[in-house]
This record gives sequence, C-alpha cells and structure tokens, in this order.
Amino acid sequence: MKTKMAIKRILPVFMVTAMLATTMTACGSKDNSGNMTTGNKTVASSNQAAGEKFPSFKGKDFEGNDVDESIFSKNEATLVNFWFNGCSACVNEMPALEEFSKKLKEQGAELIGINAGTASDAEGLAEAKDILSKQGVTYRNLILPNDHEYVRKIFSFPTTVIVDKNGNIVGDPIVGAIEDEKKQAEILKVIQEIKAGNGVTSSVPSDQSAANDDPTAPLYEEENKIFAENQDTWNKLFSKIKKDQAQENVEKPYVEFLKEQLEASKADFTEDEIKTINEGLEKIDKIEKQIAELKQK
Repeated sequence: MKTKMAIKRILPVFMVTAMLATTMTACGSKDNSGNMTTGNKTVASSNQAAGEKFPSFKGKDFEGNDVDESIFSKNEATLVNFWFNGCSACVNEMPALEEFSKKLKEQGAELIGINAGTASDAEGLAEAKDILSKQGVTYRNLILPNDHEYVRKIFSFPTTVIVDKNGNIVGDPIVGAIEDEKKQAEILKVIQEIKAGNGVTSSVPSDQSAANDDPTAPLYEEENKIFAENQDTWNKLFSKIKKDQAQENVEKPYVEFLKEQLEASKADFTEDEIKTINEGLEKIDKIEKQIAELKQK
C-alpha cells in the first residue's frame, strides 16, 4: 500500500534514537518544521557528481560482519537506502523495495539498506531486525558509525543514493519513498545508463520541491550545528526521554519540552553539561522564534 509522505526536517541522525517518538510526523521531526530536501532534480547527469565519491567507511552488516566501501565494486551500481527504526515511510516502502531488489539484481545492481543511528546498540539492532523480518526484507542492511560524513548530511528520510562500481555517487540524493513503480522504472533506466557507460541523462524526482528557496532552511541548519557541537552532551539528554512522555507532549514546543527533561534529570548532569544545554536551548529558542516569524509571512 502506498503512502504519501510529508518530508520534514529531523534532528541530526545521532539524535534520532531518542527523539524519533517525540516529534515525528511521517519521518520528520516537527509538524511546524520546514523541508530539508535536496531538490526535485534528483538524479541528473553523472557529470554533476564527477569526482564525488561516497565517503569511505568501516561498518557492520546486521549479521555482525565487517563491511566497507569495497561493497560497491561488487555491482554495476548500488542503490543505498537510508532509513531508521521510527520512520514509518521508510518501513512502509520496505515490501516494495524487497521486490525491487530482485529487479535490481537482474541488472547487476544491488539494493542495500543503511540504518541511520537507531541500530547502533543491542536494543536498537533487535528492533531493526524485527522490523525487517515483519516486512519480509532479505536485502542486505548495514550499520554505519553515527558520525559518518554522509550520514550526517541527511535530514530527511527515507533518502536513497545511487553509487556506481567505482564508489562514485551518481547525481543527487533521491529524497522520499521509492516504492512507486514509475520512480523505480526511472531508477532502472539510470542504472542501465551507468552500465552502458555513456553518461546518465535520466532523472528521478524527489517527493518534495527544493528547499533552496525556503528562507527557514539556513535556520534549521544553524540549529543542527548547535546540537552537533556538543554531541555527547545532547545525546545524554535525549537518552532520558521516554517514548510515552514524548507522545504526550507532541504539541509542546520542543525547547520547552527539553528544558523539562533536563530539570527532571538534573542530578545526572554535571554543571558544565547543564550550562552547555541551557546555552544551546537559549540559542535554539531564538532561532525557533525567527522560523515562526518567517512562516507567518
């Protein structure tokens, strides 16, 4: 069954585990947030991405085997689908992706899922495996470090990229679900062009229009930088959030919600950590007000 997905900004991937139940609508973080997509011209000429390689990595697959960027050399092209445990749109498209993976194999290509952050511990991995089992997924899934260069760039899920056998990213990311048959046909056409070696001219549109014209986008990026600067401290705060508390406070401004979480668990934080969080929340509060003003115009 197809689902329409509203792509929203989410917090950096290293926070998704704790925050996914707090403010998720589809696979975004906040109902009142702006889009963080990369444009509707998703896979264009291979010349666009010339020289841009998928950053090297050392990770694990879901069976615990070591993996690295050499996996790309085993196929003419690899479709890399980024998802996480709390993303309903990601999960909903999995049965269609399972069928699509069979078509890709016929073309000498492979579909690989990359779980972004939420399978990084035993509990999260068990949940992720359960999701894949229930959705009938057999294609390979990997876990990359939370601070991986490419993973940190992704602010909307699901996101999919095409990588050729040399590890080069072909075109721009495909933002949004790819369960639609028309979109899959467009992806297959791109892969055929990669195999032919004559350059890629086909395109696969994203679900959302470009965010480049959205005046709020730089403000969201500014927020995410605040979180990234003190990643461990913020992770510690988000780990205190319980799913039931988050669901009860969905409509509450998340700055206010986080202040309450900090107050409730103050004894677990050092003075420096409390200072860091409070200073960060002050900055974020100002940014949120700017975003609200822009949205009213």
